[in-house]
Amino acid sequence: MADDDFKYTGVHAFVFMNEVHPAMDVALGSLKVPGSEITTIRDVIDVLRAYGPPPEGPVMFAAELLGSSKGFAHVRGESLAEVQDFVGGSLSRRGVASNYSTEKGWATIGPRKAGAKRDTPEVIALIRLCVRKGEVPSVLRALADQDGPLRDTFKGASSVFGDFDILLQLGADSFDEVAAAAYGPLQEIAGIASTDTAFTDARRYED
Repeated sequence: MADDDFKYTGVHAFVFMNEVHPAMDVALGSLKVPGSEITTIRDVIDVLRAYGPPPEGPVMFAAELLGSSKGFAHVRGESLAEVQDFVGGSLSRRGVASNYSTEKGWATIGPRKAGAKRDTPEVIALIRLCVRKGEVPSVLRALADQDGPLRDTFKGASSVFGDFDILLQLGADSFDEVAAAAYGPLQEIAGIASTDTAFTDARRYED
């Protein structure tokens, strides 16, 4: 788990990985076995998790996904350049085709910040939301409303710069609970234009 001092400082990027093209691989010293070939998203996730979270490494979280993307990583750096070097350099050189967004802000629950994918080792949904123009602040408030439609399944949400507007994290002890919240209560929130949902059981990655 990342130290609290790093959760809301620096620059944060959310990376959705789609494919691995082994022909583009190079042997880098930071691989677990130098010279080995990365051929699957699972290989990529293993390498990313080996970096570790701050202060040792830049990877706050990484996991395989079931959904329109095959893998996800939350990357943090002290600067935009540092994050770009890691995502555009280290990942791309390993043949990883990905889309990524940069965090702009986050939801709050009272005084507590509640950004996407800081903690919560459970079954989670990572949902990319496209929001109607001008409605990001109101949608963030509605998502985090503890008396609202999502209630206990809401774990975090971040506004982002990218090809979507908000990354929402839902979580519960079972897939059925998370899927029900994504399919039902989430649709009650005004201002959401479209959603793209992927799932992972983060308990697989508990240390």
